[in-house]
Amino acid sequence: MEIILHVSDADYRDLMAGGRRLRGSIGILNAKEATFNRHHQDGRPQAPGYRFKELTHGRISVTDERVRLSLSIDRKEADVCASECIYVESAAASRFVRGEVNK
Repeated sequence: MEIILHVSDADYRDLMAGGRRLRGSIGILNAKEATFNRHHQDGRPQAPGYRFKELTHGRISVTDERVRLSLSIDRKEADVCASECIYVESAAASRFVRGEVNK
């Protein structure tokens, strides 16, 4: 099978200049054409003003536009009460957000 792959000018320039492979995904348009969507080089894209804090069971992040709290608690973890973890870590996250927003 042979397809025509559409790549942005910037990605093509980087490919030719760097000599390294580009990571990304290919979206099939039809039986003969596809587009290439590059993954960000540094992992995830970071929004303007990105700040974060690691918590015991998760992470809190703040940008200029959003706040995100993520917790993942293993219920089989010894001496851990999930509801207590949520209460304590969300309080710590709230303090972090209050400090970052008021800067």
